[in-house]
Formats: sequence, C-alpha cells, structure tokens
Amino acid sequence: MKKNLAAAVVAVLISTSAMSADPAQVKSSAAPHNVSQVLKTQDVQTRIQQLSYMAQDQNQSIKNRTEALQELTNYPSQNALVAVARGLKDPNPNIREAAIIGSAPYQIEHRWTLVSPLLKDNDTMVRHHSASNLVRDYNALNDEQKVDIEPPIVALITYLETQQSKKYQLLLADVLRWHNEWIKADTIYVELAQSHVDDAHVWLSYADNFRSQSKDNDALAVLDRGIEQIPNNATLHYSKSLTLVRLEQKKSAAHEIELAARLAEDNSYYWYLNGVLQEEWDVDKSTKSFEKAYLITGSPEQLYAVCDIYIRYGHDKTDECFGELGKVAPEYVIKQLKEKRVNDNIK
Repeated sequence: MKKNLAAAVVAVLISTSAMSADPAQVKSSAAPHNVSQVLKTQDVQTRIQQLSYMAQDQNQSIKNRTEALQELTNYPSQNALVAVARGLKDPNPNIREAAIIGSAPYQIEHRWTLVSPLLKDNDTMVRHHSASNLVRDYNALNDEQKVDIEPPIVALITYLETQQSKKYQLLLADVLRWHNEWIKADTIYVELAQSHVDDAHVWLSYADNFRSQSKDNDALAVLDRGIEQIPNNATLHYSKSLTLVRLEQKKSAAHEIELAARLAEDNSYYWYLNGVLQEEWDVDKSTKSFEKAYLITGSPEQLYAVCDIYIRYGHDKTDECFGELGKVAPEYVIKQLKEKRVNDNIK
C-alpha cells in the first residue's frame, strides 16, 4: 500500500478544511453539561463532535473546555483539529495549554506550524508546554527549527529539575530522552520503574529510551516487565507490537497489535495497524480491521485503506468504496488506486 501517499493526501485535506471550518457545524443537538457526559455517548462520531464543539464553545466553563481539548487527544480527526487550532489562539492561557496537549496526535510538520508560535508566548507555562510538545520530535526538526527550540528546551529542563514530584521527574526524563540525552534519562527511568511499577507511562518511556538508541531487545524486555505489571494496558501492547516489527517478528507483532486494538476498542489507529499487520496472515481479519477503523472515525485516510485492500483482493464492495472516496479525495489518488486492479490482473 502507498500509505505515505494516503497520509499526505489526507494531511492536505484536513489542513485546508480545518482552518475554515465553522464550529456550528459540529454543534450537537443534545448539549452535554460536561466531558463525563460526553464520554458516555456510545457513538464515537457523536462523541468527537460534542467534544469538539464543547472545546470551542465560549459559553462553557474553562474547566469543560480544557478537559474537552485534552480528551480530543484520543480522537484525532478533522473536527478535533478544528477545535485544537482555535484553542491554540485562545486568549486564556489554560485553553492554550490544553490545546497544545490536544495537538499531540498530529504529525510534526503540522504541529510545528500550529504550536511553535507559542514558544514565545507571554505565559511561562504555555512556553514550557509548547517546548514539551515539540521536543518529542526533536530529531525530525530541521536545523533552523532546532536553533529556534533550543532556548525553550533549556528553560524547560531547568524548570523541571527544580520539581520533585513523580509527574515532573517523568517528564524531565522524557525531555532528556527526546533531546538525545539518554544516559541522564536512564538514571531517572530506572528509579521510577522501581517506585511506580503500576504506571504504564514509566514503562513506555523507559522502553523508548532504549528504542532511541536502537536497543530493541532491551526495549522488549522492559515492555514485558511492564505488561507483567499491567497486562490490560493497550498502549503497552501497541508499543510491544512496534518493537517486534523492528525485530522482524511480524507474526508476534500482529498478535500484540490485535490485543491492543481489542483492549482500546475505539482507537482507530490501532485497528488500522491491525489491518496492516494481519494482511500477511489473514486477509479477512485485515479487511475487517480496516473497515472498523473507518467506522470509528469516518476519515478519508481510513477510507483510503479500505478501498486499497478491497481493490487488491477483488472485494464485492470495491466500486461502492471508490464512490465514497471520490467525494473526499483528489482524482489522481483514485486513479492511482484503480491502477492496482490493472497491475494485479497483469501479474
């Protein structure tokens, strides 16, 4: 599959529509009073719409708006991106901080455009949150961007070194890891893994410190220790799956990502990855996973994946899928996908 092409196409679709969207388009007819009520909504699309509207609604309390923005981290979508983009420009610093958190699922090129102006915000904590958000992709930044973000990173590390709580010590270790200061980070992770065995973030970050150094066997050992402590944590299984892929243990990786998807239930990305990894072993399971990912979000990216596997395996609903994709994707994308049917027939 041309997953990179699909991601690029969808990124363009989302970025152009997100900045022009009207909040009224995502207003729910049944207005919930708080985020807890929203999360009880069974339909995921409705949940996303309600959270997105609540985050933008000036009549809501700051508490509700910040909680909604933070919760949208779990539902990357066009509506969520609208709310995040507007939240980043809100006059209230608490809203800006929450929007920075809500921007986490999006690719660094988009996050840099949205978040980097806040590196010079007049509020100290907004600056720290911005630096924390962007430094996690430090190695993906260009030289100019690294120069721009270096002073905010130094200021963030200096601030975190004065904080003693587990929350801030973990963030300090993460920032050091993202900034390629792995030995300093390891010292903190070892201590946290001994004192906070039931915190999945500790195990995930500890493993990532090894991954950053291309020590995947060590990372796998850490994740196994974490899963032993917290067996039903979807993110640990997801991270283990990616680690197994890097170790070229693909069948085991497929097993782990399926566990992650079932535990998370509504995480469309996990279901998408399950579709990718299961294809080699079970096309029917792969197809159903792509379909489930699309049903959760309704996004063009997920629809592309469904059409892609349909056309490559001659699914009965291929033409119907292309009819839907044609409503949201450029013609050249449709043409490239249809060529796969021709190429497969030639083979």
